[in-house]
Amino acid sequence: MTDKHAQPTLKALASRATKYLLAAAFVGVAIFLLHRYIARMSWQDIRAAIDRIPRWHVLASIGATLVSWSCLTAYDVFAVETVVPGKVSMRMKIFSGATTHAICNALGFHAITGTALRYRMLSTRGVSAPDVARVVGLVGFAVALGFASVTAIALLLEPSIAHGWGRWPGVALVILFVLLLRWLAGKHDELRIWKFSTPVPSARSAAAQVAIGTVEMIGAIAAMYFLLPADVAGSFLDFAPIYVGAILAGIISNTPGGIGAFEALTLAAFPQEQRAQVLAALLAYRVIYGLGPFAIASLALGAFEIRRRTRTSR
Repeated sequence: MTDKHAQPTLKALASRATKYLLAAAFVGVAIFLLHRYIARMSWQDIRAAIDRIPRWHVLASIGATLVSWSCLTAYDVFAVETVVPGKVSMRMKIFSGATTHAICNALGFHAITGTALRYRMLSTRGVSAPDVARVVGLVGFAVALGFASVTAIALLLEPSIAHGWGRWPGVALVILFVLLLRWLAGKHDELRIWKFSTPVPSARSAAAQVAIGTVEMIGAIAAMYFLLPADVAGSFLDFAPIYVGAILAGIISNTPGGIGAFEALTLAAFPQEQRAQVLAALLAYRVIYGLGPFAIASLALGAFEIRRRTRTSR
């Protein structure tokens, strides 16, 4: 009797340990590469590269960041309306989405941090913990659609990215999108995976989220792209797969905001003589796309908590 109960526990512990070991190995490799790259640079060159970033490029990066964050917020608006239609005001859906994405992007651990933050805000409107979990799942699904849509576009327009055969994976992704939309058009109101069930968006809503996801990813890529010198960045389509790959590396690493892994993979994509300029762009990008929204969202969340406690104490 004890052995039967101990066996799943040991398997779960082994699986968790393997996961953490792989993540630690990934982070270790990223730190090693990052240290190796930075050790060959001069901080004077990096500072000079930061000073050479044109102001209008910085403004363009801020504009692209606003576009990206607006689209990320729209994911939450769609998700909350799908799970608990009419229960949460538009103002709270926007506030919850914008605040959560900004803080999660900086802290990482989206599934844990995002769930806790959304529950903290949405529970004040009567949304239960299981429904918040469903919202998190739908937002994650929408983000994945954004990644896939941009990847499909890049592969179709520039198959040389994948050594000439990239058009076929791009076509495969488009086919999967069509099949998904057809499935949703079949009046499927709920998706059940084992014991977990969640409402699913309509085909029209999913198509809108694919379009929003494409714009969001283009905005995020552009926020970094604008900060790179034109002779270093190359074409936008050439840079897009580098950014997407670096983001995925950051997600796999499980570090806050993907820090370390994102920088290491981005630097690895450029030759040594350009890496000081790339690192300067990365530092500026971290401030504009990460630190700025995080600071604003933290202040907004603090004000929300103070207002909530003031109302409770009355």
